[in-house]
Amino acid sequence: MSEKQNNYKSLFIDVAKSKGYKVHKPTFDQKKHNVDLILEGQSNGVPQRVTVDIKKQNGKNGHKWVWIEFDTSKGARGWIYGSAQFIVFETRDSFIFVSRTKLLEWLQSSGSVRWDLPYVANAWQAKYRLFRRSGTPESITQITVEDLLNIERCQLWKKL
Repeated sequence: MSEKQNNYKSLFIDVAKSKGYKVHKPTFDQKKHNVDLILEGQSNGVPQRVTVDIKKQNGKNGHKWVWIEFDTSKGARGWIYGSAQFIVFETRDSFIFVSRTKLLEWLQSSGSVRWDLPYVANAWQAKYRLFRRSGTPESITQITVEDLLNIERCQLWKKL
């Protein structure tokens, strides 16, 4: 992986360390289940160890919209069903820390994602709609950064 591709992870690690967390690499098995890092620290004096999956900011609208993966292009279950406890979304100025299970609950109950409509043909149409690239079994959608910020107990970590 090139330094540019890995830069968002390095930035996140720097922020986590500045907040007093120790950062550990996941096991091979954890990596296969969408865990990028393990954070170890204290919350209200209680030792904590959590797994995170970090999502890089995508494209020119990455500060407004984020991609959610339900099924991969190979047909496996997407990262939303992975084993990471938290999903961390990179934006222009920050990282948004969201419980994976709370995000999944929101996706299933909010009524925002239109499960009842057919797949859209183009990625740019995937805002709250399901998109599948031709010839693949993938299933992805986009929700807003604002949606993430409204999910229970999300945290916003400013970049250094």
